[in-house]
Amino acid sequence: MIKTVLTMRPAPGRTGDLVELFRRESIIDKALTVKGCHNVEVLASELEVLVAATWEDDAAYERWLAHPERNATNVELNDLLIEPISETTSGGRYEVALAGSQEGA
Repeated sequence: MIKTVLTMRPAPGRTGDLVELFRRESIIDKALTVKGCHNVEVLASELEVLVAATWEDDAAYERWLAHPERNATNVELNDLLIEPISETTSGGRYEVALAGSQEGA
């Protein structure tokens, strides 16, 4: 199991617009259609927006990176960011070494 974390720096005052773009374009839902994607979270502060996802393995994340709709919003997305992203932008990859949850709590 791996976790990926993509860090984006929104332009000043644009964090809400960035989160709204993810909502409006159903980007999380699209990622969840990829076989091996377990969950996706968008974590937001005024300085950063993190997209954290859990994948079965590297192959599952590679399927997302190759997804035909993955880069569909890059032009609009880059209008909201200090540092642009491209088709080759990907998140850091981490092995899930330990995990815990209180499902339903």
